Amino acid sequence: MKTIKRISVFLLVLCLCSLSLSVSAATEYRWFFKPAGQKQPSLLDGNNLWQNYGGIALGSPDEKVLYLTFDAGYENGNVAKVLDVLQKHDAKGAFFILPGIIKHSPEVVLRMEQEGHLVCNHSTTHQNMASVTDIETFRKELKGAEEAYTALTGKEMAPFFRPPEGTFSENTLKFCKELGYTPVFWSYAYADWDNNAQMSEEKALDKLLSNLHPGEVLLLHPTSATNAAILDRFLTEAEKQGYRFGSLTELAVTPSFDITDYRKQGLVFSENPSAGKYLALTFDDGPHATQTARILSVLQKHGVKATFFPIGENVKAHPELVKMASLQGHEIGNHTYSHCKVSSLSEEALQGEILETEFLLQDLCGVTPTVFRPPGGDISKEAVELVNRLGYRYVLWSWRVDTRDWASVSVDSVVNTVLRGVRDGNIILFHDYVAGTSPTAEALEILIPRLKEMGYEFVTVSDLADL
Repeated sequence: MKTIKRISVFLLVLCLCSLSLSVSAATEYRWFFKPAGQKQPSLLDGNNLWQNYGGIALGSPDEKVLYLTFDAGYENGNVAKVLDVLQKHDAKGAFFILPGIIKHSPEVVLRMEQEGHLVCNHSTTHQNMASVTDIETFRKELKGAEEAYTALTGKEMAPFFRPPEGTFSENTLKFCKELGYTPVFWSYAYADWDNNAQMSEEKALDKLLSNLHPGEVLLLHPTSATNAAILDRFLTEAEKQGYRFGSLTELAVTPSFDITDYRKQGLVFSENPSAGKYLALTFDDGPHATQTARILSVLQKHGVKATFFPIGENVKAHPELVKMASLQGHEIGNHTYSHCKVSSLSEEALQGEILETEFLLQDLCGVTPTVFRPPGGDISKEAVELVNRLGYRYVLWSWRVDTRDWASVSVDSVVNTVLRGVRDGNIILFHDYVAGTSPTAEALEILIPRLKEMGYEFVTVSDLADL
């Protein structure tokens, strides 16, 4: 009898604990910050739950970088004006959109994509996502926006999600992680969303400038007439104060584990500041039937050696281009077989992706790669350790010189990104396979002479690591 009672008590306690955990995961939070002028603000009263799931809300306190983000549910004429200003300043933003703007203003969404902005997910119905407690309902909310965007552009949405009105729960964060999304919040915003209660231009501009801080993730609504009117002045002043405009991709690649020891051992490598005036040019996702050949021609013309990270599927289609690159003295790396998200794969699956590409490179091209770059800069402790066991160095890139050429941005945008951001020992990221119009070869024709004039020499990734 006593045994039965003990079992009953144990089961009751277990049920209560499970219920408590379930309620805790569904607890609703509303995002907020406490402004600190031109210093970094306090976020969510110091609750770091969002950070535990790789959320983004703030960059480094040590660098003047401004991350521009916009929540865009519809177009009223002001979104296009905001895009005009961003284009004038060669500033790339992140637009969190709903299906409505895709349906009713497709030309605006196409501009966002074609001009190199991140086009991100803001849900399908703009509902309170904290109320969603099962992953399938959550998936449908994201999928509706994804499918509408892909149908219009033929491209995938950038894997960033902003919960409508900043309302979320731990479930929201968990589901984002499981579905491959990074949740994005903000470190500054002001009341700009009500078109019938717009703040005066001077007051709004003063608010933005008085609270401009290093690593700021700024949330603006591009439908705001005030924002459309003051954005040019705001960006001009930010540039005068020494700010550059960053991409959320710089923040999303921050690993959830300490990679310091891996870096010290040279097992994870993204730059070598002590190398002096040396740079490594790198090219992902190829080979492409025409783009790779054009890039190789430019590199050969200027006597530059680079590192290529091809995808196994594309190696199989064009092995002759990989052979050509190798014969010209370029380093050949491994970029997985199918351009997969490495942190979401089992060890067995990731090993298969890497080895299948390795065997293809050996059999078809006579090349044995020793450097590996994960698609999208994805990283996990398990992936790093497996890659190292397989005899590879895990290679990322220098975040200031991510050219975003894959988005078919303009030649000027690629050139300006590199010239503004380049530092000694950087690894510069390009792509030799771009789904749209590639700016890369033309940009290289401009960049290589300019960088040489600045005193830089070009080496492969492995050589840069050894300097």
